[in-house]
Parts: sequence; structure tokens; C-alpha cells
Amino acid sequence: MFGPGSRLHTPDDHAWNGGPLYALSTYAAGVRPTKPGWETYEVIPQTGTLTKINTVTPTVKGDIRFGIARDGDAVTLTLSSPSGTTARVGVPTYRGASPVIKAGGTTVYSDGASTGSVSGLTYMSSDSSYVYFTVQPGTWTFQATGTGRLDNLALGRPVNSLENSNWGSKRLTDGVLTSTTGTKGYTSNDFPSADVSAHPVRVEIDLGADTDLDAVRLFPRTDTAAAGGGTAGFPADFILQTRADGATSYTTVRTVTAEPNPGGLVQTYGFRTTTAPYVRLQATKLGTPAADEPAKYRLQFAELTVPTAATTVTSNYTLENGDWGKTRLLDGTLTSVTGAKGFTSIDFPAADVSATPVWIEIDLGADRAIGSVTLHPRTDTAGTGGGTAGFPVDFTVQTRSDGGRTYTTVRTVTGQPNPGGVAQSYTFTAATGRYLRLKATRLGTPASDESARYRLQLAEIRIK
Repeated sequence: MFGPGSRLHTPDDHAWNGGPLYALSTYAAGVRPTKPGWETYEVIPQTGTLTKINTVTPTVKGDIRFGIARDGDAVTLTLSSPSGTTARVGVPTYRGASPVIKAGGTTVYSDGASTGSVSGLTYMSSDSSYVYFTVQPGTWTFQATGTGRLDNLALGRPVNSLENSNWGSKRLTDGVLTSTTGTKGYTSNDFPSADVSAHPVRVEIDLGADTDLDAVRLFPRTDTAAAGGGTAGFPADFILQTRADGATSYTTVRTVTAEPNPGGLVQTYGFRTTTAPYVRLQATKLGTPAADEPAKYRLQFAELTVPTAATTVTSNYTLENGDWGKTRLLDGTLTSVTGAKGFTSIDFPAADVSATPVWIEIDLGADRAIGSVTLHPRTDTAGTGGGTAGFPVDFTVQTRSDGGRTYTTVRTVTGQPNPGGVAQSYTFTAATGRYLRLKATRLGTPASDESARYRLQLAEIRIK
């Protein structure tokens, strides 16, 4: 266990060497005994972000020499196994979609099953990360292709996309916002139930370069209604994720659960501004099936769009910091919490701002029907004297069509009582538009920690 030669050589049994060497051999290379005396042992490497490992493990049976090299979607394993042993080898597939494994040049695993025959090698089983074999003493070389890549875990993974003359993954970003013959959008393969949490359905968009992001819009399928009415194929539970260029992991920027059926209307999901070239939607529970196949559940969209950051929500007087920001009005957080308190305007010396009204405008992505708006009040700090801080007293709700220059007032509110922390809903009759604007002319009670500063403040806006 000690290095040869003089005291200038560092002994391998010292803690700073012995611990890491054991961990690298036993876990990174995955070489460890399963019976006394190394009669049987296993080699199940856990390489992490390492692309090459070579190790020699001395045993009473002789040296075990093992190496693994990872290059793109290919993996090569070499093993020299001493006499009197049987080894269980896990060939890593890194969750690749369709790995093919060769042993000594002979294909022994393909299309998810054992194939071919090599003397001294026996196929055992497979899971999402490894294909397992037992091998007799000798020198072995395994070559796997079609494995998951280190630089892109999603590359080559099934998108569960049905490709035909109407549907296809490329139609998810073709600029057509409704489902029409020849370009209906994206659809996954069908599933027997809505719950796909064991095998989530994913779609990923490569924006081509690092881009500032703060929202994603989902345009529902529109050609065929759902069984029982509403929109077919719109997900109920899903997450939005981003991945940085060169990163191997995803960051969840928005979680949506129990999403109501959108009824054919485009839905916008905001989140805190991030920078990334990749955007992924991962669904764990699918929505209502289409009326023409009521027992087949799918993920279906006419279009998925990613607007330029800072364009989904605009305002003439906004304060942006670590807690407050425009897009936090659409981030799904209905209360004010650290890091996501909602929207706040700059401060004013008096409640009356009729000379310089404060407005917030939301771009819905396309002209659509607007049935109601729900304003969720700020909840982290009470107003001076109690109640809700920053909720508007006098305001209008206006709409503007795509390409239009003028606004239509669809609701006027005067003398709004303090909501006391309770969300307030305002319904409209026959309102349509792409843009929805709330314009306040009189502000509500200031927050107790700044009793002389009047602001427009909301935790969230929900539009139906």
C-alpha cells in the first residue's frame, strides 16, 4: 500500500490519498467484491462528468484491470478479469434512447433486448441506466453506441412524437398558432391513462444561442374538441425547465399542477428571468383526450412560443429587484414570498395619480376571448392601519387587438374596498384582444413599512 522508494513518495494509505483512491476505485470505476476472496465481483461504473477512467485493483485472485472511455454517444469498456472469478459488468447507457452494445465485435444487445452469443458472456438484465452481463475470466472489450451524451442529456431521447402529414415535432415552432390541415401542431404518442409520471413526456426547443427568457406560451390544439368539451391534449401537470449551454442538468423555472382546461385559449406562463439556449416542457399528467379517440391520452399543442424577455409584461412605472418584477405577475405564485413578491410600481407621494396613471400591460400572444381577470393582492406586508397594501382603488381594465392602436375599456372600478388579502375577480362581457392593460388612477393604502409611499402592488394576475 506504500509507494516504492524513498520517503519523498507519498504513502497511499494516508487519509488524503487512501480515501479518494478507494472512492474512485469502488464507486467511480465501480469495481468491488460481492463474495469473499473476490470469487465474484461487480463492475458498475458511476462516471459522473468524467470521460475516462483507468484503474488496477489488486486482489487475491490477481489484478483486475478496468477502463472506461466516453466520447459523444459512444462508450468503450475494457476489463481484464483474473482466473477463478466471475464478474457482473454493468455497461452504462446513460439513459440513451436506443443503445447498441458489442462485446469483442459481436452485437450482444440491441433494440432493448439481448441478441447474439459470445462464449463466456451471459446477458442478465437491463434498466434505464445499465445493461448487465456476467463474464468469465479473460480480456473483454465492450463498445456501446447510442448512449446518452454528456453535453446534451436530451439528445436522441424519444419525444414521443407522432409524425405524419398533419403532426410533427417541427410543427411545434412553425409559426402557425392554430391547428389546420397539414399543420395541426405537435402530438405525442398515445397513452392509456393521464398519469405519465413514470415516463414523462418531454418536448425541448433549441433557441440556438443563450437568450434571456421570462415566459413560455402554449397554444392549444384547436381542430378537434376534447371528449366532453374543451381543449384536447393540454397538459394538467407539467414543469418548464431551462438548460444552459454546455450544462448537463436542467433548472425548473415553473411548476404547474392541476391546470384547468384552457378551452382553446393560449396560455402564458411567466418565470423569473433566466438565460439559456434550451427550453423544455415535461408533462407528468396529460389532459382530456380528443373526442375522436376518448381512450387515448396525448400531449398536444398547435404551437409553443418563447417571447423575448421583458415583452410579455410591460409597465410605465416599475421597480425591478430580487423580490419584485413585472413578469412575477405571471409566475404562478399567488402570494408574496421572498424572491417572488409580485409587481410593484415606483412610489408616489399621494394616492391620486390621475395626472400620471400607473399601468401594467400583459401580452397574451394572440387575439383571444377574455372572460375575467383576477387580481391577487400583495400578502407579505400589511397596509398602514391594516388590510392589504398597494391594491388599487380606482382603475380600468382595457384591451387592445393584435395590430390595433387604440384601447377598449371593458371594466371600470371606482372606490374598490380594501380586499384584506383576498383575491378579487372582475368579469367582462364579450371582451377580446391580444393585450390586456390595467390602468390605475388612484392607489390604495401604503405598506406599513413605508407609510408615506403609495404604490400599485399585486402578487399575481390571472386571466381567463
